[in-house]
Amino acid sequence: MSTRDLIRIIGNLTDSVLLNAKALSHAMDTRTDVALILWNPDVIQLVSFVLRQRDLKSCGVEPSGGTERLEELLASCRPSVVLFDLAPPYIRSAAVARYLLNRFPDCSFAMTCADPMLALNTAPWLACHPLFQKPYEIDEIGDVVRSMVNVARKSNEFRLEPFMAN
Repeated sequence: MSTRDLIRIIGNLTDSVLLNAKALSHAMDTRTDVALILWNPDVIQLVSFVLRQRDLKSCGVEPSGGTERLEELLASCRPSVVLFDLAPPYIRSAAVARYLLNRFPDCSFAMTCADPMLALNTAPWLACHPLFQKPYEIDEIGDVVRSMVNVARKSNEFRLEPFMAN
């Protein structure tokens, strides 16, 4: 095999690696807008439908699978916003929400619960996040979450802007 043939083969391999890297990079750029951590599969479907009407991508899971499963969901979906359903006793579910807030600081969180006053008395820091009471005003959730996603997108554009100039 000549040197010229070897260079051609290496060049083809390099092109192939670059094309595969671009495809992988593009696949990794796909991002879920909203992660739904809600206790009822029907509610997950309903909220997903409402968000889809607002051109938002969502994925969802019930929190019954445990904190590790929730972490896996958020790590794989990389959402801008998490809609988290608090369940009594609120001290337990609020602790999980707080753990996820700390674990995923780039995500904005909104909460749902049956008794917002009890949830706030249990975990006053919840007042820093949108808190929706059941039964839901589904359009309000859709509008607020859409607004939160828009803010996150603008924030990401602002953070990336200095790097794009180079």
